[in-house]
Amino acid sequence: MGKDIDVDVLIPTKIAPPVWMGDQVRRELLLSRLDGALARRLTLVHAPAGYGKTSLLAQWRQRHDDGSILTAWLTLERDDSDLKRLARYVTLAMNGGVHGDDDAAGGTGLPPRAALSAIVRQVASERRPVVLVFDDFHRAESPALAEFLGSLIRLAPENCHFIVASRDYPMLGQSVLAAEDQVLELTAEDLRFSACEAQAMFARGQGPAIDSADVQRILERTEGWPIALQLAFLSLRRGLDPGRLLAGLSGSGSELARYLSEQVLVGLPADMQEAVLRTALVDRLDGDVASLLCARADGWQVLERLEQQGVFLIPHPGEGQAYRYHQLFAECMRERLARQDRALFVALQGDAARWFAGRGHVTEAVNHALQAEDEALLAGILEDAGAWRLIPRGLQNVAARGLERLSDAAVSARPRLVLARVYLAIKRGELGAARADYDRLAAAMEAERPPAGQANEIRIVGDVLAEYENAPVTLEDLLARESLLRTLPSSDHLMLGNVCESLGAKYYEGGWLERAMEPTLAAREHHQAQGSLYSDLFTRFLEARIRRAQGRLKEATAILDEARAQIAGHFGDRSDLAANCAAFEADLLCEQDRLAEAAALLEWSLPHMEQSDGWVDVYAAAYLTAARIACARGAMEEAQAVLARARRLARRRRLDQLELLAWLCELQLRLRHDGAGDGARELAAQLGLDALADEMARESAVYRQVAIAASLCRCELALLEGEVDAALAELAALRRWASRHGAGRLLIEVDLLAAHGLLRSGEAAAAQARFDEAVGMAMFQGIARPFVDAWHRIEPLVRDALHGGPQGDRFREQFLKGLARSVPARPPAAGAAGLLSEAELAVLEPLCRGRSNKEIARLIGMSPDTVKYRLKSLFRKIGVSKRRDAVRVLRERGLVAGEDAPAPAGDA
Repeated sequence: MGKDIDVDVLIPTKIAPPVWMGDQVRRELLLSRLDGALARRLTLVHAPAGYGKTSLLAQWRQRHDDGSILTAWLTLERDDSDLKRLARYVTLAMNGGVHGDDDAAGGTGLPPRAALSAIVRQVASERRPVVLVFDDFHRAESPALAEFLGSLIRLAPENCHFIVASRDYPMLGQSVLAAEDQVLELTAEDLRFSACEAQAMFARGQGPAIDSADVQRILERTEGWPIALQLAFLSLRRGLDPGRLLAGLSGSGSELARYLSEQVLVGLPADMQEAVLRTALVDRLDGDVASLLCARADGWQVLERLEQQGVFLIPHPGEGQAYRYHQLFAECMRERLARQDRALFVALQGDAARWFAGRGHVTEAVNHALQAEDEALLAGILEDAGAWRLIPRGLQNVAARGLERLSDAAVSARPRLVLARVYLAIKRGELGAARADYDRLAAAMEAERPPAGQANEIRIVGDVLAEYENAPVTLEDLLARESLLRTLPSSDHLMLGNVCESLGAKYYEGGWLERAMEPTLAAREHHQAQGSLYSDLFTRFLEARIRRAQGRLKEATAILDEARAQIAGHFGDRSDLAANCAAFEADLLCEQDRLAEAAALLEWSLPHMEQSDGWVDVYAAAYLTAARIACARGAMEEAQAVLARARRLARRRRLDQLELLAWLCELQLRLRHDGAGDGARELAAQLGLDALADEMARESAVYRQVAIAASLCRCELALLEGEVDAALAELAALRRWASRHGAGRLLIEVDLLAAHGLLRSGEAAAAQARFDEAVGMAMFQGIARPFVDAWHRIEPLVRDALHGGPQGDRFREQFLKGLARSVPARPPAAGAAGLLSEAELAVLEPLCRGRSNKEIARLIGMSPDTVKYRLKSLFRKIGVSKRRDAVRVLRERGLVAGEDAPAPAGDA
């Protein structure tokens, strides 16, 4: 169901604060101020590069490293704007670097709202204060990330505090928190070194002594910029004369950083200067890559010498002997090398790209290939990494960055890259561009006859595109997909799981219920092989829907019960998954006529689902169930409002099937509420009801569920308008289809409508036989709602079954008695009260008792003309013109209780 699978390995060092080499100046005043973070919801540390944000936060974390609080640290990078990756890193940081069920090596990322719920739940389970530190927020900042983090800040429990460090002022919706004094800010002004801190730093130097006046001059020239002071300190420690240092301190910003960085290089031997320039090109540095970049065999020794020199190498605690340079220093060195020797810069970037690609580090490989300005290299790396397969693996941003830098000719020459471009267009909602691109590729490949593996990939992406386009799928198409499965490698669980699940869903949508089960269960096995509980749960939703359509309500309920328990334990009982599960559970509860329980689930889950991603099935289950519950309670306007919401969402998300189902549900409710009035007839005409219902005659309907709903509506409309023979003929065709496809739930509804039609035709025995078959399918599964909805049609059959049916069938008798107790307990005029005015209700009972206008006028104390006016209004609402027809329709629709009084003759 559109679930993306991320098999990228998480980097443990991102959840550990860096440790600076050499002595640090402890910034006690700032640390004390930062303690205020524990009394506030949000702390913002924002300042330009080099102001010591990371160093300060690392000191503060160490200050509280006694276990009294849980501090989870995450250093953000550009690709962390992918919310699934971000959420996994947050969870990993909170677990102290220990992978949970969603392991870093191959687990599946959650959709953002599900991940949000899981994080909130995990924080709530902690009794001690929890502090989430997001360092380098600016590197991954995006509207989606800001919205995600803003939501997390709002929803997290009171024991959770957030610290965000960024070069820019982050917009996290903090205005409300600020008004409540729940925001603490540290800016560049706060982070500047004080005179005391600068004196403390320079007093630790081992080079020429520097007096307090010179320190003050350096402080003034640098305006307390910590990185500039640090660079000045290192320059002095290497023996630079203070006078020369002071003379050279000019400019600001990057110019100052460049000057001081160059002073660091001056104090290094020539070979080490060269090593710094070369190794500064990569963000993750170890001895092997150092050997590669320096074209020598002693990379580890090079790093050790640089560490001893005090160059800005930051050790990675979680990766043994691995390092990175301070970001600002690295940027200066890269700029210097690119300026001095562009050819060497580009060549080394290419070497780094190949090195990372050979080790499966796709993100780093693509980043370096972009810097290498080598189109062939970039295209080859993307292709070898899977190209389009990067997208369902959670690397959509990586694929997009690479493709944006490739020419159309370079992409078109490699089918996998074209497929990646198609897949990206699909994800962006650009279906027209995706279709045009795909069709060109498919036509070209058909002429070239590509290898089987390549042809399979083209077919799979084509199937994804067709699903997003909501294109009709024939049985032949699905059989072809089954053949495709047999050609995929047995170890490719990602593709096999997705293809199998898609196949099961399409079989279900097409009404081939038995065929749907096998690929659904196979998909579950592939998801389990990857350790993906998240994807596994979607196969359980699908299996429950299949069982429900088969009329096996108890099995469907058991499946969802188990799924709900797993969701609550792993993702939270208010997560996206929980909302989806609740929608399907509400549908099953409604089937059992447990409306209050169903409504309670939808009260929270439906609004939740409207704010998250979903698919037709889950939206239909939620909206249509909510509408039917409202109508059953006599609130027709509320039911129509719910269905209008469904249609708005369907149009916004281009879910044509959902929009049609919502309209057909409204038509069905109108038929049961208003009869075959002008409103129902007009809506049926607007929808093109006949064309939709005629789809049932096709083996592969465009939308099978729409065709079924349309056919049932046409049958109900025909019965209301007295076209009994036409209704029975269509119901017979529906019954043959349902029997052939094992659609037990549909058979119940068809048999109840047929029983009513046969009863009206005077075929009492045939009517009772159809009714008995419906009871036989429903009673052991607890399916009650179809009988309740049809009560005004089947009440005589229920009474006859109880009094004249076969004796000794205890289960059948209990089921029928339960129905008989349930329906009369409902207010008989509830529907009428929702439809008719008080004045019209006043004439209702005497009308049904056969009273004339004059008699009604005398009984209720008004003139015969007023009675006539009210009766005309009532007749217009229910679509009749005669008193006898009015009484019949009112009784059929359950607006008044059935009675044996003679029906009145005449008109109003």
